[in-house]
Amino acid sequence: MNLLVCHTLLISGKDLAACTKRALHFFKTTQLVHYDDIKIIEERCCSARSELFQTLLDEALLKNRERLKSLLAELQDDGYTTLIDLLDLPQGYQSKILHTIAHIEDGFFGIDAGFFDLDESSYRVSERRKLEIRQQPDRCWLLTIAASSTGGNGFEQIKGTGNL
Repeated sequence: MNLLVCHTLLISGKDLAACTKRALHFFKTTQLVHYDDIKIIEERCCSARSELFQTLLDEALLKNRERLKSLLAELQDDGYTTLIDLLDLPQGYQSKILHTIAHIEDGFFGIDAGFFDLDESSYRVSERRKLEIRQQPDRCWLLTIAASSTGGNGFEQIKGTGNL
């Protein structure tokens, strides 16, 4: 099975090249995920100075929220509607869902990340980070990457990336 994903990363740096280097280093050294191919989608990369920045950020944050809502809905559909219900959660698929939810809430990078703040290890934008974006827009960058776990290219098959 081919794993094809897109992530939008918030990274601080002097320019796109420096942020790209940091992002690629992260993916090379992290033990949280492994991708065989990573492509920077330059038309979806910009500093906070760009008019496109807020739109890209909002889209990526919405992906995270929708993914979290979907995971919670799966647990609810299986009858786990209150926290006390989790006491009876069996090991298996449902516990994996809860595990994924915990990773998102804790800021552990995973394949589910539509948005990830690489500097703060977070699926959200903190108040401190929002202030940094306002005060130093030229140093706060969004990078969108397409990643694949297969040896082939396959980037054109990723939904939501436009023409690569």
